[in-house]
Amino acid sequence: MKAAIAFLTLWVGLILQATLFEIPPMDAIHPDFVLVILVLLALFRGANLAMVFGIAIGLIQDVCYGPFIGLNAFAYGLTAYMAAAVFSQFMQKNLAIAFLTTMGVSFVHSWLTYGFMRLFELTSDSIQYAMSASLQAMMVNGVVALALYPLYRAWFTRPRRRGYDALHSGDSP
Repeated sequence: MKAAIAFLTLWVGLILQATLFEIPPMDAIHPDFVLVILVLLALFRGANLAMVFGIAIGLIQDVCYGPFIGLNAFAYGLTAYMAAAVFSQFMQKNLAIAFLTTMGVSFVHSWLTYGFMRLFELTSDSIQYAMSASLQAMMVNGVVALALYPLYRAWFTRPRRRGYDALHSGDSP
């Protein structure tokens, strides 16, 4: 059930970033909801689910909006796996680590997609433009991660199991 909720939120994030944030007053900021949600899924549900959902939603995005099939599928899958690999190095998984990882993964994702677009000669953007766009994406996606973190933590954390001693400590005579 939680996997279905996760995919539904990815789908809603894709729809929001492809429609609402393309309208002129809102296009000044362009958050990558899919990337932020994938990072949060990697934090709370693990590498496998995040990578598979990253490839699936990236493929959907490539078919609907992409310049060629495979760019976003590869980029989202790789960055979701990288985020999970970063999270596996920490004992505590908290808001600060999620924020910093989201910013780092946003930077990597921006440069990965720019590199492939440049490789296949689908863009003529300069390196300076790519750098400013990736820094802006880092900041915007970091703020979105701060906003979505409590919601995803409530939805996707596993409840703690309480031991027998904690449950029955008040029952002894």
